[in-house]
Amino acid sequence: MKKFFQFILFAAIVGGAIYVVKNLLSPSADETGGRGSGVLPQEPVKSLDEAPLGGEVSADLLKILVCPEDKGPLELVDQGKFLLNPRNGYKYPIRNGIPVMLIEEGKKYRDSTVAKATTNGSGATNTEAKEA
Repeated sequence: MKKFFQFILFAAIVGGAIYVVKNLLSPSADETGGRGSGVLPQEPVKSLDEAPLGGEVSADLLKILVCPEDKGPLELVDQGKFLLNPRNGYKYPIRNGIPVMLIEEGKKYRDSTVAKATTNGSGATNTEAKEA
């Protein structure tokens, strides 16, 4: 019985060694194109903030996009690099053809000269009331 367990232990060690050597000598992910290897890509994926402005956006998508803050329609401006809300001046960037519809992004690129000032009942403009 002792010899049997020694044989099993020996077979497990040899099998493990063969497995390790086989994996060390197999083609790397670079040679196989990374297919099914589970390896991260060579080039790091860029952040959307680093992506260039502009890009083709579907006309159907542009028809349904609205400002996330006031839910009003947007206009395409600056050679297709931004979507503008003319009511508050927020400009939402388009990066690689993807509109970045975050209120923080709209505020970051805000153009106060474009905002149409409309007055509310208290005499202050809607833009001034929101900022106060």
